[in-house]
This record gives sequence, structure tokens and C-alpha cells, in this order.
Amino acid sequence: MKTPIVIQLQEMASDSQNHLPDLLRKALLISSKLGLEDFKSWVISELNGYQSEEDIPRYRIIGSQLKVINPYHGYQPFIIEDGELARVVSEVKIFESVESLQHLISKSNSKNQLTFPFAPEQKAALMRMQGGFAQLEPTRIIGSNQVKSVLEQVRTQLLDWALQLEARGILGDGISFSAEEKAIASKNQSAISIQNFQGVLGDVSGGHISQSMSMTVTPGNFDSLAKYFRQEDVAEEDIKSLEKAITEDPEARESGAFGPKVSNWIGKMTSKAANGSWAVSVGAAGSLLATAIAKFYGL
Repeated sequence: MKTPIVIQLQEMASDSQNHLPDLLRKALLISSKLGLEDFKSWVISELNGYQSEEDIPRYRIIGSQLKVINPYHGYQPFIIEDGELARVVSEVKIFESVESLQHLISKSNSKNQLTFPFAPEQKAALMRMQGGFAQLEPTRIIGSNQVKSVLEQVRTQLLDWALQLEARGILGDGISFSAEEKAIASKNQSAISIQNFQGVLGDVSGGHISQSMSMTVTPGNFDSLAKYFRQEDVAEEDIKSLEKAITEDPEARESGAFGPKVSNWIGKMTSKAANGSWAVSVGAAGSLLATAIAKFYGL
């Protein structure tokens, strides 16, 4: 007698020596035959990698150590005084497929550390926040054990799902399912599911700036800059704070090399984007602000 495919999946998921992509492919076969589309979509994402930040499950969002790359001393801590901004910026959303993650772990260095770089516009914003002339490239470092934990959670989810199927009398005959089993699966779509908690920690891996360079910011005209920022939903009190910072700072001579008070203002606005009090993604915020201010300075 052939072992039911659901029991096969349980046995495979219970043994950590079994190749995780093989488990996922078996789960893909089961979910396809039962018409469990939500679960099938999750399996395909784990096999092929995630395409959208909105689809990233919470277990694929992990914390990292923020570092800057010092050309003489190697990795050095990158301190962001705003705790909320530091927390959000240090979050790493892992898009890669399980196969890629397994390969990444196998190739990790002797210190078992992995490096996750920032998107270009986010990197530029973080470098501007450092102020001064020694602006060093920031990056995020995580332990390979954190990636292993992601993979183990996928394995556990598969086992739990297979147990849910068995609890409802869905086992299969070899690799086939009866009409009754398919009907049970159809009626229990939401119950036979995975804890696919969505990431709600903000956009920390870049994103497109929703701005047009047709913005009418006239060099030296703060009213035009204020008007542009109002269109981007910047609060009136924040606009007034920027005006004060521009007045008190020396005039910028090159793009990105703003005075300390303007740079601090950009940092505070980026923090607001990170905690949701300004409706712009944190990845886009730094570039949006810096581009407009640079245009005001005529840079």
C-alpha cells in the first residue's frame, strides 16, 4: 500500500536532513491538487523568492547590526541616535528563495556573518546623516544562524500544515485525492492555512521616489520649496523648522553637503517616515528631501 502523500510530507518535514526545496515541491503538488491557492502561492514564493515587500512574511524580517565600512579599520558600529529609526533601518527583509538562502549559508565566512547592503538611495540618505566630511558607506550584518532560523520556520510551517490536513481527514491515496477530500479542503480554505504574517514594519529596502523633477522649486525661493513639501504632505510645523534651519546654517556649496541643522532636519523627517507619521517610505524620504533642498540651494 502506498504511503499517503500528506504522511510523506510529515515524515520529510520531521527530518531536518531532508532537502527543504523537496518538501516545498511536494507541498506544491498537494496544494495544487486540493485547490488551496493561498497556500500554493506561499509555497511558490518560498521556492522562487518573493517579488513584493507587501508579501514578505514576518518571519523573513530580521534584525541586523548597523555598520559602516571604514577603509582603514574595517567594519565599525553605525550609531543612529533616533531609536525608532535605528530599529526600522536595521530590519532586513529577505526576498531570496530557500535554495538561495541555503547556498548563502554554505558560503558564509568563518565568522558566520552575512552582509546585506542598502539600496542606493537609502545608502545615500544614511551617509548624509553622518554629517561632516568622512561619510562612510553603511551596511547591515546578520548572523547566518538568523537565516537558518528562517529556513527552520518554513520547515515547521510545512509540518504544521500537513498535520492540519490529516486532522481534517485529508491524506490522499498515493498522490491522488478523493472528491470528498477536495470538498473538505475547499470548505476549510482559511483554516488549512499558514501563519503568513505580513511585514508591517515599513519600507526599508528602497522604493521609488514618487516625485517629478518638474517640481517648481526655485533656487533661493523658500516659498517654492515650502509649496513643494506641502504637496508631499510635510506638516506646516516641519516646514517652519526647515526654514529656521536653513536661516541658521551656512549655505550649502555641494549637493548632500548640507549644514548640521538642515541635515538634522532631514534625519528627523526620515524618522517620521519610518514610524508612519509622514506618509512616505523611509527609503524614498531621504532622497526626496535632499533633492528638493539641493534644488533650493541651486545645486
